[in-house]
Amino acid sequence: MIGESATRSPVVRRPSRADATQRFTRALWRALTPSLMPDPRRPGWSERYLMQVCAAGVARVAADPRSQPMAARSLFASARSLMRAQDQLRAARIIEVHFARARSHFEAERGTTGPDGSTPRCAALNRKGKRCGREPIWGTPFCVSHTGRPAVA
Repeated sequence: MIGESATRSPVVRRPSRADATQRFTRALWRALTPSLMPDPRRPGWSERYLMQVCAAGVARVAADPRSQPMAARSLFASARSLMRAQDQLRAARIIEVHFARARSHFEAERGTTGPDGSTPRCAALNRKGKRCGREPIWGTPFCVSHTGRPAVA
């Protein structure tokens, strides 16, 4: 028994998708916070709002990595009013860099690109026996059209 436990390999725990989303959100928020203008009428509001829009943007990239350009644009549009004009270009670059890192992480986690650079396709077959051309939902082999819908009670 004693020798048996020594020969077992340790279990490597990969961070969950929620942990990765939170990690990317915090890193982005920390990078953007120095550019915020303080609001004396509402102390702390701009930091909380920035955290919310960062979380929404990163969650959008986590759900669909291809939405990264629109998520970055949306985050910048929401956050730019909180920053001084001279810091906005820096903030846009920070957002692009962080979202590119998040996109590459979530694409690798999802396995959206194969070794040859191709994207996975739905496992369903059409009437002629050819595979469906749509991208599968994350975690399933089928696209939106070919997944079972829950029964309405």
